[in-house]
Parts: sequence; C-alpha cells; structure tokens
Amino acid sequence: MNGKDILKGLSYIDPAYVEAAQPCAEEKRGAASGHRFLLIAAIAATLLLLLTGAAAYSKWASGLEARYHPSESVRKQSEENGLSVTYPQETAREENSGLSAEDQGITVSVKQTLVDALQAKIVLTIQGFALPDGVRPYVYVEPGTLDGDAEFWSSFSYDVYDGILPRDDGTYVYEDGTPVVEDHYTEDDVKENGFFKGRYYRPDGSMELTLNYRFQNTDGSVLGKDLKVCFTGFGQETAVSRGYLEQEQLVSGNWELTIPLNGTTNTVTASPNYRFAPEGPTLLTASVGPISGRLDYKLDTPLEGFDELAFLQPAIAGIRMKDGSMVSAQSRTEGYSDREKLLFYVEFEASEGIVDLSQAAGLVFYDPQTYEPTIEVPLT
Repeated sequence: MNGKDILKGLSYIDPAYVEAAQPCAEEKRGAASGHRFLLIAAIAATLLLLLTGAAAYSKWASGLEARYHPSESVRKQSEENGLSVTYPQETAREENSGLSAEDQGITVSVKQTLVDALQAKIVLTIQGFALPDGVRPYVYVEPGTLDGDAEFWSSFSYDVYDGILPRDDGTYVYEDGTPVVEDHYTEDDVKENGFFKGRYYRPDGSMELTLNYRFQNTDGSVLGKDLKVCFTGFGQETAVSRGYLEQEQLVSGNWELTIPLNGTTNTVTASPNYRFAPEGPTLLTASVGPISGRLDYKLDTPLEGFDELAFLQPAIAGIRMKDGSMVSAQSRTEGYSDREKLLFYVEFEASEGIVDLSQAAGLVFYDPQTYEPTIEVPLT
C-alpha cells in the first residue's frame, strides 16, 4: 500500500482529491505543481481531522466501550443525535459547573451520559478513594431528583466497572488480556462456589461508576431536565455467600452533582400486529431506540404465573439489522398497561451494541421450545 492508497483508505478524505493530486504523465511540470498542492492540502486536512477527531467523536467511558463496542460511525451518530454526551474532566471540574464535587479528598465527576426516551446511563469518575486490589467497592448514593421530582424513575441501580471482558470462546480476561482471577465467598460451606475478582481501578487510579435509570414516563418528557444526585459515602462490599453481601462504610461526606439529562427521542416505530402461535400473544406495536425499546401486546388470557414473576413468552432476543447482523437485547421491565383489557408491555435494553436506527429491519425472539433466536418479526 502506497501513500495514495493510505489516503484513499481514510474516510475523512474524498478519494477524488487524491486522484486529482496524481498528475498524468503528459502534464507539464507547472501544471502538476497545482495538483501537488491539492495533495498537500488533503494531507493537512486529514491531519487536522485526525488531531481533532478525539474532540469531535470522543472515546467512550471504559464500561460503555466494553458493553457496546461502538464503531466510529456509531460514535459519530450517537453524538450528532444527542444520545451520547461526553464531558472532558477539565470541563467537568470547572467551579460551579455542578458536574463535579469534592469532599474528604475524593472527587466525583461526570464523564459521559447515554440517554434515550426510556433510560439513562450516567457514567461518573471517582478519584481519591482507594481499596486493596480486587476488593469490591460500595457506593452510598440515592437515585436523586429530576427537576425536583423524586419519582421520575421506575428502576435504579449502579455498577462499578470491573475491567473484565468476555471472549468469543466464552472465557473471560482482564483488559490487558491476562486470565481473570477467581475469588470465593467467605462462608466455609460455599467456598467451592467462586466468582471473578474485579480490577476496579483505571490506570490513573480512578474508578468508573455507572448509574442506571429507567424512566416512569417514556415519552421523552424527562429530557432536558436536571438530575440532582447526592453521594453520602464510600466503602467496601464482601461476598459472604450467594445472594448475601456485607457492606462497610469507610468514608462519609457529601458529594452533590447536577447533571443535564440531555439525550435523544429518536425511535423506529412499527405496528406488526403479529400473533405468536395460535394461543400466543399478539404484538401490537414496537418502538426501538438506540439503546432501548418497548413492545406492546394484547393477550387472549391473563399471563399465567405473572404474580409469581413469570415472564411473557416469547422473549426478545435482539434487533435484526439490514446486513443480517443482530444487536442483542434483554427484557428489563414488563407488566400490564391495562389489566382489564389484557394489554401488556415489555421494555428491553440493547445489551451488546448501539442500534443504528437507519439500519434496523426487524425484531428477533427466542423460540419458547428451543430457546433459539429463530422467530423474526419485520419492522414494517
């Protein structure tokens, strides 16, 4: 590959400029110099784009990178449509920005937000709180309020990025490629049951915390409002046995953040009116966003076992793209929207990619008998 081929391989530069910069053999020297200028200008423009590209389409937070594996085109689309907002730390830590707070030598700062009409992922950086390697951090935080409304969320959770990555063969490694280390519960009778020990600290010594919200109102009305979150302490968590964790608070303080909940309401909507099997539910409408979506059904009879946490079948498996690939998805919330009329809904989340809405072609469901993703419903 020569320099010309390299330039043509860069998506930032029109190949026509490169071709124009190649003088024909019969051209005079003076005429060729103009084309040489075009080539120099093209190289300069490319270097400028490469140098400023990080600011234009920023590197995502490590946890979001590991979860969604965004391509450059996905980063571009996500920032242009407002789904992703990144905050350089020097900007977040500006005085009175509300995006950063410091107490007890610990600084909490906003790093990135991913927000669509159904949910939000707020990624924060925590600097100055240290635990021994592999000890699981615990954070004391409340869901907060959205423009003073404390009931804006339907579910709330958080997770600290552990630096563990899955491989195609089903095994797991740390970010540097080394095999994961197994840890064990502290109770003697369950020590044979292990789990992976996380690496919670980034190379700069910080931790990455993600706050996960699902919204009560999914019509996009929450966007543009201010999310106020307060942390009251940091500590550690010990896995005593399966399902039983012990927490110990090590630092107390007050860290208050005000985070603009900017995002996108872009969706693909369809009315499939698709019936699953002779006695199955009927999928009335589907709405798919970049990181989440909603399915609305009509049931013939009440869902058996619903009060015992039975789930509607068939379950969503993913979103089929026009190129034949699939973005995996998982059901997150489901229930009756109108129990008397047997109207049911399922809210799902994309789990291994961002959905390029311009390329979304259909929905994929697991066959309830084989649990293989073989049921396809077009988004038309």
